[in-house]
Amino acid sequence: MLDWEKVEQEYLTDRHFHLTYCEDGYDIEGSVWKKKNSQGWDVLFSDNFHDLGSSDTSEDIVIFHYEKDELDVEEINNLFASWVNEVLLPRAKDKSKYKYQEM
Repeated sequence: MLDWEKVEQEYLTDRHFHLTYCEDGYDIEGSVWKKKNSQGWDVLFSDNFHDLGSSDTSEDIVIFHYEKDELDVEEINNLFASWVNEVLLPRAKDKSKYKYQEM
């Protein structure tokens, strides 16, 4: 869950984009937010299922920075997909948590 107070302090709330990874039955989402006081963007991900590092919380964590001033949507989606395949899924204790589930 996003901490809106933190988001409003650190990011331009009208400059964000939702990222998705929908391959092999997975449905994984993140978001990218434009930083207020510097060039670049932060890519955020909320993971309530698995440990990703020592700063894990149920709130969104910054998984990587995108240092360009203008967002290239195709490039950021490719970077997010690489992170999912190289970091998230290999560390997942139960990958089924990320599978698409009909409601």
